[in-house]
Amino acid sequence: MSTKTIIILSLIVLACLGVIALSLFLSPPLFSMFDRFRGGGPGPFGRRPMFFPFGPFGPFGRHFTGWREIAATIASYVFLYLTGVLTLFAFPRALRTMRDGVSGLGEIFRLLGIGAFSLMALLFLIALGFFASAAFPLPFLLIAILLLAVWGGLVGLSLALGRGIVRLAGGLHSSPLVDLALGVLIIFTLGHIPLAGWVIVGLLGMLALGAVVATRFGSGATWSLAEFGGGEPPAPTSMALVEEQPQ
Repeated sequence: MSTKTIIILSLIVLACLGVIALSLFLSPPLFSMFDRFRGGGPGPFGRRPMFFPFGPFGPFGRHFTGWREIAATIASYVFLYLTGVLTLFAFPRALRTMRDGVSGLGEIFRLLGIGAFSLMALLFLIALGFFASAAFPLPFLLIAILLLAVWGGLVGLSLALGRGIVRLAGGLHSSPLVDLALGVLIIFTLGHIPLAGWVIVGLLGMLALGAVVATRFGSGATWSLAEFGGGEPPAPTSMALVEEQPQ
């Protein structure tokens, strides 16, 4: 990378750190304000909790105070990045397909629509599964599949964000690990914006799910039943046609 690219990327990282630090400073008084507005505080059975989305929980963990908040924030980012690295090494081809699929504003809106529809369909199936006790463990399997799909899509989206930032900074090529670090930092920063972080991360999650569904879990193929087509079975190999010659 050139010196100019490194300087621009450093400024972007510093800006993200500044937003995170500001959010850590504003979150406690903001939550307290909403708690008082909602009538929070001690009650006859103890302190009434601050419920979502005004509670002390953000998209990436619980909001603490003081040094615990700083340590928890650093640990959360490191955990997300290292988990993303493991996912990247486990499914490099699939994540590359998802990364390349997120390009252009029109494509982003299309993937967002696909993700929203897929999310509603899966939530309907999960609710239906809990209501119908015939196959009770399957709703939990669907929940696990949904969470894993969103996570995989978020890793691919992080790679796309990181690569886009590097190219905007003037860099032609960069390591996927650098792209992942920048992309995770951007999403992590957006998730720390008080109150709005839930909405932003939710939209990014739907976009990520849309990328997973549109690329058929990163395979790049289209959703089709062509494999079950009514074509003729494959012809036997030449070895199968060899007949034993009479002696």
